[in-house]
Amino acid sequence: MIFSNTTAERVRLRQKGRVRVSPVPATGGFSLLEVIVALSILTICVSVLMRIFSGSVVVTRTSTGYYAALEVAESRLAAATAERNPVGLDSGESDEGYRWRTTVREYVPDNENPLFVQDAFVDTERRFIPYHYHVEVEWGEPRSYHLELSTVRIGLKE
Repeated sequence: MIFSNTTAERVRLRQKGRVRVSPVPATGGFSLLEVIVALSILTICVSVLMRIFSGSVVVTRTSTGYYAALEVAESRLAAATAERNPVGLDSGESDEGYRWRTTVREYVPDNENPLFVQDAFVDTERRFIPYHYHVEVEWGEPRSYHLELSTVRIGLKE
């Protein structure tokens, strides 16, 4: 029995020195093993891409939180420096859930610091006094994040 060679390529077998055309036409598809391997590779690639995208979402959310906390800290620092007698402790919570605490005290220079210059803080008329401002901001549940700002500013002595 001889089959005509149609559009599908047929497998040829050699048997006892003569060429015989296989009665089963060859298919142009993939084997089951090839499909399983391809799906496995696709699954690995998709899972890696999902991990990358979810990691970037977490980083974006965290950096947005730090930026908003920085705005809260700077506004609390500006409010504290605007007061006439700022010494004391103040705390509260913003509408977005950022908890802040502001501490203001008279600045006491560290004489052990080699960068400290004694004459730089001398006011012969005693009209000015250095204040140490410290603002702490916390946010986030269940993991808590923390940001601190600290500065020294000169204020009028009462």
